[in-house]
Amino acid sequence: MPDFKSDIRRSLTALNLSPEQEGEIVEELSQHLEERFEKALSEGSSEKEATQLALEELSQPDSLSTQLKRVKLPTRQAALTMGAKKPCNRFAGFWDDVRFGLRMLRKQPGFTVVAILTLGIGIGASTAMLSLVQDVLLRPLPYAHSDRLYAIWASSESMGQPRVAASGPDFADYLEQNRSFTHIAEYIPLFTFTWTGNGEPTLVNCTAPSEEFFALLGVRPYLGRLYEPREYNYLENDTLVVSYKFWKNQLGGDPHVIGRVVHFEGQNQTIVGVLPPMSDLFPDTDVWPKLTIRPSWPYMQWRGNKFLRVAGELKPGVTPPMAEEDLTAILRRVPEEPRDVQVHVVPLKEDLVGNVRVPLFATLGAAALILIVACINVAALLLARAVKRESEIAIRLSLGAGLSRVAQQLVTEAMLLSAAGCAVGLLIGWSVLRLLVRIPNLPLPRMDDIHLNSVALLATIAIASAMTLFFGWIPSLSFSRLNLSSALRPRGLEMTGRRGFSLALLVVGEIACSVVLTVSVGLLVHSFWRVIHVDPGFQPQSLLRTYLRTNYYDEKGRAFWKGVLTETASVPGVRHLALSDWRPGRDAAATTFIFEDRPNDPTRLPTGEGTWVSDDFFRTVGTRLIAGRFFTEDDNEKAPPVVIINEEAARQFWPGQNPIGKRIGVNYTGPGRRTSDAPRLREIVGIAGNIRHDSLDTPAAPAVYLPYLQDETQHDMATMSLFVRADGNAMALADSVRDRIHRVAPDQPVDNIQNVADLVSQSVATRRYTLALVGAFAAIGLLLAAVGVYGVISYATSQRTREFGIRIALGATRGRVVSYVLRSSVTLTVFGSLIGIAGALFITDSLSSLLFEVSPLDVLSFSAAVALLAIVSVGASLLPAWRASRVDPIIAMQSE
Repeated sequence: MPDFKSDIRRSLTALNLSPEQEGEIVEELSQHLEERFEKALSEGSSEKEATQLALEELSQPDSLSTQLKRVKLPTRQAALTMGAKKPCNRFAGFWDDVRFGLRMLRKQPGFTVVAILTLGIGIGASTAMLSLVQDVLLRPLPYAHSDRLYAIWASSESMGQPRVAASGPDFADYLEQNRSFTHIAEYIPLFTFTWTGNGEPTLVNCTAPSEEFFALLGVRPYLGRLYEPREYNYLENDTLVVSYKFWKNQLGGDPHVIGRVVHFEGQNQTIVGVLPPMSDLFPDTDVWPKLTIRPSWPYMQWRGNKFLRVAGELKPGVTPPMAEEDLTAILRRVPEEPRDVQVHVVPLKEDLVGNVRVPLFATLGAAALILIVACINVAALLLARAVKRESEIAIRLSLGAGLSRVAQQLVTEAMLLSAAGCAVGLLIGWSVLRLLVRIPNLPLPRMDDIHLNSVALLATIAIASAMTLFFGWIPSLSFSRLNLSSALRPRGLEMTGRRGFSLALLVVGEIACSVVLTVSVGLLVHSFWRVIHVDPGFQPQSLLRTYLRTNYYDEKGRAFWKGVLTETASVPGVRHLALSDWRPGRDAAATTFIFEDRPNDPTRLPTGEGTWVSDDFFRTVGTRLIAGRFFTEDDNEKAPPVVIINEEAARQFWPGQNPIGKRIGVNYTGPGRRTSDAPRLREIVGIAGNIRHDSLDTPAAPAVYLPYLQDETQHDMATMSLFVRADGNAMALADSVRDRIHRVAPDQPVDNIQNVADLVSQSVATRRYTLALVGAFAAIGLLLAAVGVYGVISYATSQRTREFGIRIALGATRGRVVSYVLRSSVTLTVFGSLIGIAGALFITDSLSSLLFEVSPLDVLSFSAAVALLAIVSVGASLLPAWRASRVDPIIAMQSE
C-alpha cells in the first residue's frame, strides 16, 4: 500500500503546525485515504489508478470537502465549497462521528476509564437506592384496596405508653360500634407451635387471624379453602391453613396436600388450605391457626390484657382523622381506660416499614449526592479536556469547519461516554441489590421482591445523560469566541479566565457535596460509637440462649424446667445457668404496677417491664446487685411472694427513698395468662442494675423481676429461655446443651440456640447498615472529589509549565513551587468546605432521629469532616505539585 502520510504532510506544510497537531491530522487523513485506496482496488482499479484516485482527495476541493468533513478536519480550500453540497446520508455521517469519537476516547484511556467509572458509580448507587426505596417504602401492598388498609393502635401520655395494642374487649367494642371501617380484624402475630411426627420436633411460626382478616386483605387461597364461618364458633384447631413458604419448603410443594394431617401442639390438624405468598406483611409466618372471638380463651376477655393487633379497611369517603376520632370516642367510654387515651390510625404499609423509613431516605440522599458529585466530576473532566483540545479545535475552525459541526462531534463523544457509563451503572446497581438481598439479618421488610426498578433506572440515566451531554456541548459556546491566531500559537494558560473559573467552581461543588456526606458519616460514626459503648447492664459475651416452648401449664412444667437446669449444669464448661422469658434485643413483657404505700388510680397505673426468672438469673447474665439480695432456691411457690426491681424503677417510684421491704403488685400481661384476679402484693427484696432489655439505643425502663416458681397461674412454664454462662466460647456448648435437654424430653424442639452477643449486635443492625451504606457513599464521594481536585490542579500546573520554568530559572526553590501549586488546592478546599458546612447545617437535622446522644451540630463531626477533606484535597495535589517542582527551565522554554 502506498505511503500517503508524506503527501499529507506536504499539504500541511504551510500551516506551521506543532508535531503533535500535525501527527493527529496525518493519522486521521491517512486512514481515510487508505480506505479510499482499498475501495478503488475492490472496484477493479489497478494499484496505480487507486493511488491516483486517493491522492485526488487532497487536490480536488469538492471531494476533499466531503471527505474531510467526515473526520472533522476540513481544509480551507474545501470549506469554500461546503455550502454547495450537503451530505446525502446523515445517518452515515452520524456513524462516522461515532467511529471518530471512539478513536478519540481510545487515545485517552485514562480519561475514558475514569469518566465511565465515575458515571457508572453515580448511576449504579442512585438506581440501587431508588429501587430499594421504591420497593420497600413506596410500592403499594399487593392486597385489595391497599390504600385504605390501616393499622390501629392506641397511646396514653399520662401512662407513658406511646404504643398500646388492643385487648379482646377493645376489639369487640371497635367491631360493634365503629362507623368508619368496611372490615376490621384482629390477629396475634409471632408466636410458635410445636410440630411433631415429621422427624425431629421443630418450632413453626404462627399468626392467628380472626374471621374478618382474610376478607380485609382480599386474600384467596392458593390451594384448598380458607376457614369457614362455622369453624370460628369453636376454640379447637382441628383444621389448619398453612403459608405458601411452609407448603413449599416443609411440605415439599405437595399438590395433594389438602386433607393431609399434621401434628401441632399435640393435636392432629387437617390442612384445608394453602395461602398465596404474603412476603410483604408476614414473611416468616408458617401456619395460620384461626383466632376465635366468641367463644374465646379467658385471657382474651380481660380489658387490661392488651396484646392483639388490629387492622381495618376505611370506608370510602372516611379520612384517617375521622376514624381516629370515632375509635377514640369508643375507647374513652370505657371506665378502665385513661382519660387521655388516643387511638391512632396508621397506613398498614407505613406501620409495616416501621423505623426503616428515615435510614432509607438518609441513604437515598447520600446516593443522590454521589450522583451529583459524579456528574460534576465528569463535567470537569469534559471541560478540562475541551480546553486541552483548544488548538485542535482552532485548526478545524481556521480550516473552515462550522461551529455546529464541532459541537456535534463534542456531543457525540459525550454521548458515547454517557452510554458506557449507563451500562456500567446498570451492572453496578444490579450487583448492589443482589448483594443487599443476600446480607443475613438485614433489618428491612419486603426484601423478597426487591428488583432493579425500571423507572428509577430511567430517571437516573436521564439525569446523568443530560448532565453529560450538556457539559459536552457547553465548550462549543466558548469556541465561538475563540481567537484563532492566538489559539494556534503555542502558549501556556494559567488557571484564570472563564474556563478556569468554571473548572474551579465544579470542583468546589464536588468538595461541598463531599463535606455534607462526610459530616453525615461523622455524625453516624460518633453516634454508633456511643451506642456500642453503652453499658447494657449485663455481660453478653460467653452467654448462650436457647428458646424452649412447651405445652406445660401445670406441675409437669416445674418438673421439666428443673430437669433442664439439673442436666445442663453437668455440661463441662458451664459456669452458671438460668431461666427467663426475656428475649435479648427485644422488649420484655409489659406490666402495670400497684403500690401498697400510696393510692392507685386504675386508669393511670404506672407501666414497665416484667420478667420471670430463676434464682441464678442475675449471676448468669452478669448484672450487678445494687441493694438487698438476689433470689434463692427458697423463693418458690411455698415462700412469701417477692420481687426485685431495677434502678430505674427505684428512681422513678421511690426517689430519695429505700424501697427494700416495700410491697407492690405486678399485673403481668400477655397471651397464656390464666387469671384476671388482682395480683398478689410482693415484697421488694433487691435492687438490680438496669438491663437494656430492648436494643442498646433504647433507654432502660422501670422493670421488675419475679421468681418463675411463684407464678400462681404457671403460664410462664409454657415458654422460657435457657441462659448458659460458659467459661469460654458459649456456642461451643450448643450441641451438649441440646443433648442434655433431649435427655429430659426427647420430643422437645431445640432449634434456636443463639449467642447473646450476636442478639445484642442485631438490635442495632439498622444503625450498622445505615452507617455502612452512607459510609460507603461518603468514601466514594471523597475518592471522586480527590479525582476532581487532582484533575483540575494537574491541568492548571501543566498549563503553567513555562511560568514554573522561569521561576526556577530565577532562583525559586522546589518547595516554593510546590507551595504555589498547593495554594490553589487549599483555596478550592476552603470555599468548598464553607459551602459544604452550610449545606450540612441544613441537612443533618433530618438525621436527628438516627443519632444517639449526639447533636446534629456536633463540632467533632464537622471538624473531622473538614480535616479529612483538606487532607484528601492536598494529597490529591501533591503529585501535580511535585511534577511542577521538577520542571527543567531549558526544556520548558524549548517546549514553548
